[in-house]
Amino acid sequence: MAPTTAKSIMKDFRASFRRKKVESTSKVDKARELDNELSAKLAELKENIGDNLCLKYKDECLIGFLRARSLNVKEAEKLVRMDDHLRKFLQMDDFIKNHELSELNRNYSCSGIIGCDKEGSLVRVLNIGYSDVKGYINCISTIYNLKLFIFYIERDRILQAEENKKTGKKCNQITYIVNLEHLSLNKIMCKPAIDTGIVALKLMQEHFHDIVKNVFVINAPSFYSTVLKLFKPVIQDDLHRKIRMYDDASSWKADLLKHIDADVLPMCYGGNRVEDDDETCPSIIRWGGTIPESYYLTARLDPSDPDVMCVTVPAGSANNYRFYVPKVGMRWTWQIHAKENDIGIGLFLDEHSTEEDKKMKKKKKATTEDTSKLIQLTPIIRSQCQLCPEIGYATTWFKGTVVLHLDNTYSWMSSKEVLLKIMIGDSE
Repeated sequence: MAPTTAKSIMKDFRASFRRKKVESTSKVDKARELDNELSAKLAELKENIGDNLCLKYKDECLIGFLRARSLNVKEAEKLVRMDDHLRKFLQMDDFIKNHELSELNRNYSCSGIIGCDKEGSLVRVLNIGYSDVKGYINCISTIYNLKLFIFYIERDRILQAEENKKTGKKCNQITYIVNLEHLSLNKIMCKPAIDTGIVALKLMQEHFHDIVKNVFVINAPSFYSTVLKLFKPVIQDDLHRKIRMYDDASSWKADLLKHIDADVLPMCYGGNRVEDDDETCPSIIRWGGTIPESYYLTARLDPSDPDVMCVTVPAGSANNYRFYVPKVGMRWTWQIHAKENDIGIGLFLDEHSTEEDKKMKKKKKATTEDTSKLIQLTPIIRSQCQLCPEIGYATTWFKGTVVLHLDNTYSWMSSKEVLLKIMIGDSE
């Protein structure tokens, strides 16, 4: 039996990403049947969600939700409604329109748009190996990280739409170049960063299912199989088929040039493009760097504050906390800080408030109610709020009782201590 080497492991993993050949005698007929089925499912979904949501989402977005739920209309409808709630919770419309990147994101980003591929789709580069993943999760909360993640995808969609107007094309997908050069074992062993990456990957596949056209993973180190084992169970088949992984520079440079013109592709990725003799083109691509600890968020909740709740979520369990919202348009602020380990955070809405909900003002009792009977406002997000507390606010777009769901079902060994400060009052 031949010895196992890093090179042979990489070869096996690359092979796992290749599309398997399947015998087919009627591809046209099958494609036509699928198109007919998809059209029927889309019509049913649009009827179910109503005119208001149909105006918010283009057909290609709704088709993405259907595909994310394997064409199950009922489940796709739930996902569309949750997406709408999530965007309101994160105030994404205003954020996309008015947000200016912070000094932290301007100086230590590891990404950039280089132009379009030969078919007209935008190309975004992600220099993951150059990023300070530990620094980011100590400076920016998990929920805010997801907010930025959505912001970049939506901004790319806007740029793509503008490009389509110029070219007359109808491109709706993005090509990604993921550069793993300088990826270290130290970064791979940062579990909070890996967990945050998994949260982002899940969100992209559910809420932006069709956004990815191709993913070129270049400069993969010999130990990349370790990372792949962590992410592969989360990667759905549709995305899996679009990923191409390379450790040999000669092969990925040749493949990139098949898809991207040499004058568009920076020289450091195998093209001809330079910027003042700099092959890295730093004005369009950011190259990360170590984030100074002065950026780290150190503010913590004071347990002696009478508005702060100190709660314990048992191992392998979840707690729910109910907060009454008497009307639309109230100001809702939150601070959530886990003492030692991460905690899952989700929001649900109970439209049928009880008298006890209305009377309960400050200290809340933990409940174990069945959240499947409630309206889900957000996905359950595994937050690294032991490193960077979740701090934010929103204006309520609903009335009823909001249920804060703290999820520790994934941890069978450790209970979690969490500090909460949730305030709901008039907007002024």
